[in-house]
Amino acid sequence: MRSALWLWGVPLGLGAFGGALATGAPDDMAGALAVWGLVLIPVCLVLSAREPRDESRALLAIFLAAVFVRFGVALLVAYAAPSQFFALDDHKYTRYGIELAAHWAGEGPFPEIYGRLGYYAWNAFLFTLLGPSPLAPVFVNTVLGGVACLLAHSIARELGGPRAGLLAAGIAAFWPSLVLWSSLNLKDASAIFGLLLLLRGAQRLASRIALAPVLQLALGFFVVAMLRNYLAWVAGASVALAWLLPRLRTSPVVSLALLGAVGVMLGQVAPIQELAEEASFESIDRARRGLALGASAYLADADVSTPARALGFLPVGLVYFLLAPLPWQLFNSRQLFTLPEMLAWYALIPLVVLGLRDALRTRFAAAAPPAFFAAFASITYALVEGNLGTAYRHRAQVMVLFLLFAAVGAAGRRFALRPGALGARPAPVLESRA
Repeated sequence: MRSALWLWGVPLGLGAFGGALATGAPDDMAGALAVWGLVLIPVCLVLSAREPRDESRALLAIFLAAVFVRFGVALLVAYAAPSQFFALDDHKYTRYGIELAAHWAGEGPFPEIYGRLGYYAWNAFLFTLLGPSPLAPVFVNTVLGGVACLLAHSIARELGGPRAGLLAAGIAAFWPSLVLWSSLNLKDASAIFGLLLLLRGAQRLASRIALAPVLQLALGFFVVAMLRNYLAWVAGASVALAWLLPRLRTSPVVSLALLGAVGVMLGQVAPIQELAEEASFESIDRARRGLALGASAYLADADVSTPARALGFLPVGLVYFLLAPLPWQLFNSRQLFTLPEMLAWYALIPLVVLGLRDALRTRFAAAAPPAFFAAFASITYALVEGNLGTAYRHRAQVMVLFLLFAAVGAAGRRFALRPGALGARPAPVLESRA
C-alpha cells in the first residue's frame, strides 16, 4: 500500500501543484509550467518504480529537492533580481530564440547568431510551441539540473557504491554554482547533462559492450557538440584514452593500429579540421585576450601563443580556473556571493584527491573517463580563461565531476558516517571488480 501511494502520490501531487500554479499564473508562465510538469513527472515515475526501493526513494527525494531549489531560484532571479545580474547570455538566448522562431514562421529574417546554433534552436522550438515564454527553457533547465544529480549518482555509485552515489547526488543538488547555472536560460545545464550522459555511457561500455551504453554515449556527445563543440572533442579524446590505456597491456599493436586508423579517418572530417584550426595556440591566445576584459579580468597580458609559453602559463592558469575567485579577489557583490562555495570547495579538495586515488586504483576502467575529462577540460579552460566570472561559470562543467570524486573519497573514509549515526552502517570497503 505504501509503495503504491509513493508511486502515484508524488507525481500526482506535483501535477496538482503545477496546475494550481498555472491557474493563477501569467499566460507566459502557464505554458512554461506545463512543459516543466511534462518533463518532471516522467522522471519521478521512473525513479518511483526503481529497485532497490530504499535507495530509489532517497534518490527521488534528492532529485525533487534539487529541482524545487532551482525552481525557486529561477523565480527569484526572474522577478526579484536586477536584470542581467548573474549573466548576460540568458537574455540573448531568449531574444534570439524568439527571433529564430519568428523566422521559422516566415515572419522575420534569420537572427545574427554567433556561435553554435543548438541552444538558440532549442529556445526557438519551445517558443514555437508556447509563444514567447522566457521561463519555459529556464524551467526545463531546472529539471535537467536535477537529472544531472541522478547521473552524478550513477557515476559515483559505480566507483564507490550506493553511499558514494547518494552523497554525490546530494552535493550536486545543492552546490551553489550548479544550482545557479541551471536556474537561468543558459546552455550550461544542458551541457552538463550531456557531458554526464556521455561519461556514464563510456563508463558502462568499459564493463560491457552493448547497444544501450553506445546510444547513451552517442546522445551525450551529440548534445554537447550542439552546444560546445570543442568540449565534445575533449570528451571524445578522454573517452578514447580511457578505452585505450587498459588494452595496451594485452594487445598494444592492435590498439595502436586501430587508434591510428580512426585518427586518419577523423582527420578527413571537415568539422575536425576546423576544430584543429581553432585549437591552434595562436587561436587560443586570441580567444584568451578576447575574454580578458572588464573589471573581473586577470593576467590580460599573458601570452599562450606558442607551446612553450602556454606550458609556462599553465600552472598559473590552473590555479585561477580551479580556485578563483580567491578570498582576496572579491571586488563586487557577485564575487562575494561565491565566497561560501569557494571555502567549501577548498575544504573538499583533499577528499577529491582521495576519491580519485581510490577510484583509479580499484576501478580504473570506470574512473578513467570522468577523471581524464576533468583533467583535460581543466587544462583547456586554464589556457583560455581570462575573466573570473567566465571561469566560475565554465568551472561548473568539471566541478560536478570533482564533487562526485569527493563523494567517493568521503564514502571510503570512516568519518563519512560513523557506524550507528543516523542508523548508518559502516562505510563499504572499495573492492576491485575487474
